[in-house]
Amino acid sequence: MRQSTSSASPDRSGFPVWTIPEFFSRFVPEYRSINHGRLIINLEWDRKYGREISKISERRASSRCEGYLESSEIARAKGKLRSKGEASIRLGNQKRGHGYSGERGDFCLVAGAVKKTEAVFFYRSLELIGGFAYDLCLLNALESRLGCNWETVSIFTCKAFIFALKGNSNEKLYPKLERIFAG
Repeated sequence: MRQSTSSASPDRSGFPVWTIPEFFSRFVPEYRSINHGRLIINLEWDRKYGREISKISERRASSRCEGYLESSEIARAKGKLRSKGEASIRLGNQKRGHGYSGERGDFCLVAGAVKKTEAVFFYRSLELIGGFAYDLCLLNALESRLGCNWETVSIFTCKAFIFALKGNSNEKLYPKLERIFAG
């Protein structure tokens, strides 16, 4: 399993904690398709990046939230957070659109475990340009709806990859993300 080599201090698990720009520049250094395989990522949470990315396409950010955040599941998790101080949350309730090659894919972000100041999310797969970027918007929305104030967000994914085809929406998104993460 690949582990980050950030200069940041490791967390209690021994895995380094990356800032979001450090993570992006390390794992998405250029617009080129790459398969990183399994990945464990600890991020210093900063909601400003999700806010900036949502300005690129409010429709895409909103659609991401609609597809993954179910109000009754959020209410259930919010109740557990209040009573127990932690909660699990199931993610993904509907997938719309045509997907790649005309086939609608399965959910990539499947579940999480949250506390007031930290969260852990489990992915089947994580695409590291558009998928990662718009999941920052999704996680902002989830954090707000749950009434949390995360300091760290950890991600476990079975497959992390870059989908960098010519003419793909990621091709236009990539330079915008570089500017956001550079600032």
